[in-house]
Amino acid sequence: MKIKKAKMAEDPGFNMTPMIDVVFQLLIFFMLVTEVAAMEIERVYLPIATEAVEDDQPDKDRLIINVVHDEDEECNQLKTNDRGRIELTNPCYIEKHWMVRIKRETVNMEKLIQKLKIEGDTDRDPPPSSGGWGISNRPVMIRGDAGAPYKFIEKVFSACGRAKIWKIEIGATKPAG
Repeated sequence: MKIKKAKMAEDPGFNMTPMIDVVFQLLIFFMLVTEVAAMEIERVYLPIATEAVEDDQPDKDRLIINVVHDEDEECNQLKTNDRGRIELTNPCYIEKHWMVRIKRETVNMEKLIQKLKIEGDTDRDPPPSSGGWGISNRPVMIRGDAGAPYKFIEKVFSACGRAKIWKIEIGATKPAG
């Protein structure tokens, strides 16, 4: 008896649905990871410095401190430019309008010093009682808004000094062009 091979009426092809699902899952994963990685970087309008150096290999342990103007506070120095960016027209000297933030948490000076001491302890030289200076090697980046009067940035420098942190970088941007 001769057995006939059954012919398929239609070529089944390749099912792409699972591959599309995997691609969307990967896309969502990378979007979330990118968001978490940028969590310490807030919108700060950095001052322009002609001698600014590109930070192409930042220290992975670097702590970022942001000094930003509270956009919720009424201030006659704030204006929105033609690109929708909020800018300070003149320096705002009202202390309650300025916030110091670490890891998206607004802190006062006492809490800033406490946090810096805790963060500094992760990489601190031996204390003076053990023959060292107790100085922290933890790097810190201070990103102060371009419109911030120096007295607000100086308080952050002072807090770093009290926490015995000496590796301090200042955020700036190069001029356009």
